[in-house]
Amino acid sequence: MLEFFMSKYRFRYAINQMLGKRLIVWSAGSLLLFSSCATTPINQPSSKDIFRIALFNIWEMSTEKLTNIDSQGLGQEEQLSAAAQIITEINPDILVINEIDHDIEALKAGDDLDLNLRRFLDAYLPQSEYPYTYIAPCNTGFLAGKDFDNNGMVATDEDRGSRDHGGDCYGYGAYPGQYSMAILSRYPLNLAAAKTFQHFLWKDLPDNLLPRDWYAEDEIEVFRLSSKSHWDVPLVMGEKEIHLLVSHPTPPVFDGDEDRNGRRNYDEIKMWTHYIDGDSVLIDDQGNRGGLARDESFIILGDLNAAPTGDTVVTGQKSIDQLLKHPKIQDCANLLISEGALNGRTPGPPDYVENRTSGKGKWGMRIDHILPSKNLQVVRGGVYWPDKTRDPEGAARVQKASDHRLIWLDIMVE
Repeated sequence: MLEFFMSKYRFRYAINQMLGKRLIVWSAGSLLLFSSCATTPINQPSSKDIFRIALFNIWEMSTEKLTNIDSQGLGQEEQLSAAAQIITEINPDILVINEIDHDIEALKAGDDLDLNLRRFLDAYLPQSEYPYTYIAPCNTGFLAGKDFDNNGMVATDEDRGSRDHGGDCYGYGAYPGQYSMAILSRYPLNLAAAKTFQHFLWKDLPDNLLPRDWYAEDEIEVFRLSSKSHWDVPLVMGEKEIHLLVSHPTPPVFDGDEDRNGRRNYDEIKMWTHYIDGDSVLIDDQGNRGGLARDESFIILGDLNAAPTGDTVVTGQKSIDQLLKHPKIQDCANLLISEGALNGRTPGPPDYVENRTSGKGKWGMRIDHILPSKNLQVVRGGVYWPDKTRDPEGAARVQKASDHRLIWLDIMVE
């Protein structure tokens, strides 16, 4: 019998031969739950049939930070070094990053959209092996020529860097390409079958919550649903494909009584329910209609800016419940826990602080999500957030890296 202590709570671990028993261990900054037959180290999937997928919102990966390198080409930003160390320790096979900027000026000069992603890999993860990557345009920081924030002025490029600029963009951004997303993978990505929904209009989502009293008619005709974008990128696992459904909805704050950001967050999340149900009303950026076929496997990933303990919208429902309670989705909350999230507080209801994936000190919520379809077998998972008394260096590392924590799942491909 092994005994570990977490805050005031003692967990008892019994290595049990009975199938279906669960073992909880502490390793590499995460509390892990997995079946008793799983015996592999945290940083190595147990076989070629198991892959590790992770999500990490790395705070403001700007071009300025990513170009701060020494004469040897190594990164000089302590924050990004800390994030890279966490990634190296968890060693995911597939990694989704939120908040990596596009270098728009370099793009204008003829460089590729993935320049900043390559800079991060070269300067901070030179030993990593991610031969397959995906990055696509997003809506943040792109002006529409409309007064979306109703402040009495229409922002122009001269306002770049200001809140006035961000408020009149399709997705809030002080400059084009801010807060974008990226996928890194050791397994092939079927890029020919990838779909994006950057241009899908909010008004075209069935039963949308668009605040029509806030936006003028000409604004409604052009306003896009995605604050960044919605991506479907198929991951190729032998003869099987798993759809990576990636997004980063707007935070449901920074608005007024009209709750335009709360409503948009709700509908950005709602779009995935239509997509996994195969709704033909959805039209991707290539003009194709529909969503997933009935029995296709998928994993929804992203900082969704929505928590089970968050506020409700006008419907009386919490935004994230649209996914957590969907019959095709499995909620892995029992796996995604950490000692660092507790920080001396009591686990369980009403706050479920053990599931936090963001915040500092005693603040934070579970807003980062990896949500697999129910036809995928999840083996184990965790949140990288060490306890500051048990692992002070690890705890300091996560605080330095981001205001979010890396979360991960191991999934078996049958």
